Amino acid sequence: MPRAQIAAVALALILAAGGRAGAAGPPSSDVRAATSPYAPYAFLIGQWDFAPEGGGPPLGGTLFRWGPNESYIWCAATLHEAGREVPHFEGLFVWNGVQQNLDMLIALDLEGGGRMQEKGVLRLEPDGTVVREITATYSEGLRTMGSGAVGAAGATARFRQTFKPDGPDRLRTQVLRETKDGWVATFPGSDRLVMTRRKA
Repeated sequence: MPRAQIAAVALALILAAGGRAGAAGPPSSDVRAATSPYAPYAFLIGQWDFAPEGGGPPLGGTLFRWGPNESYIWCAATLHEAGREVPHFEGLFVWNGVQQNLDMLIALDLEGGGRMQEKGVLRLEPDGTVVREITATYSEGLRTMGSGAVGAAGATARFRQTFKPDGPDRLRTQVLRETKDGWVATFPGSDRLVMTRRKA
């Protein structure tokens, strides 16, 4: 190869390397947080106990945590039964850039083989309330609320949960189910619950 061509190739390689070295790296966590579609939901991140609004011991706990680089939200819930925390559900919330909300897929029946799921969305209301819109799917043999055992075709039911900030370490939450007469408490008092952030 002629000397002029060798010099030209060498110069091109040097310029390319310099361009790579000067390229912007990944955004800092502060920049990412400010521009992330997950930012409105960040107040949920942490471990929480939930209890009746009027007082009393916790009924269970909920944990929200980030996926790698805040790329999704992982969630799990437990219920207090006979003095121990029993797994209730685990799942993910993932940004949907078309619908402009978080898609949700959650596994329940964790001690019975995962034969029930919840799917739906996590969305933001104008007043800052986060709403979890839920369609539950039941497999044959399970029981839905207010009915008998599910048949071979399976069954579905609709639920709704809301989260509203009430200070830096406290949320108000409702857990509702849809009936033919409208939305009602899923269990007694579930329309008036508070979540308190657990101390580290």
